[in-house]
Amino acid sequence: MSELTQVLERAFHRGEARDANREISAQREQHGVGGTDAVSYEVVLAPEASLRQVFEQVMPKLVYFLDCRGLKLDATSGVFMSVFVGETLYFVHASDFIAAVAPSSGLSLDELVRKYGAASV
Repeated sequence: MSELTQVLERAFHRGEARDANREISAQREQHGVGGTDAVSYEVVLAPEASLRQVFEQVMPKLVYFLDCRGLKLDATSGVFMSVFVGETLYFVHASDFIAAVAPSSGLSLDELVRKYGAASV
């Protein structure tokens, strides 16, 4: 079992990568908040990726993106991750993705925001 499984087992839905447009659109509608479609943050990950590699590839930009939207990392309502791994597309709530990946950095959520958030640039 790869470390990536710790992220993928949190998926609330799975689909075929070849059906990405339809799948992402459906999830945007279903997980929207206040009459607004949810936001899909899309990433492509190698099946053998370690949590540390996933952190380095995804978290700096994800933290910046969420912080710029005024969202707390543990309360990302209206944002989900569309995670492409091979031929499968996994949908994971952004806060669940963060909860699975962030510990590999050894940083708290507040430290992640200070290091990678909007004020870091």
